[in-house]
Amino acid sequence: MKQLLAIFLLTFSSGVLAEWIEFSTRANGDVFFYDNARVEKNNNKISVWTRVRYKTSVMAASSYQSLLKLDCSENSETILQSTFFTDKDWTKPAMATNTTAKPKTYITENSATNQLISIFCKD
Repeated sequence: MKQLLAIFLLTFSSGVLAEWIEFSTRANGDVFFYDNARVEKNNNKISVWTRVRYKTSVMAASSYQSLLKLDCSENSETILQSTFFTDKDWTKPAMATNTTAKPKTYITENSATNQLISIFCKD
């Protein structure tokens, strides 16, 4: 019973506390958001939850959510956690959340993540 309560609270409380802010709309119509309520800053490292609402389904996914670690000094990102969803409202996971961190990648100039890093990594 305690496990069910914990799962319920984790599932529904994270969305309640969220403050999703749109930060980019791409030419293809994809819309990007970040959760301003859960941004964590530690020197040049930023942890931030992001979401994408796809204009057109991508491999049966209509939306995506991830936890990113941004490194302002290296202009890089690491995806720490990610989930694809079949709906546009991030409520129906297409598969289990991937909690395996991806390798660090460098942020390209014209990417949505570049817009995000410019928000958080101001001098």
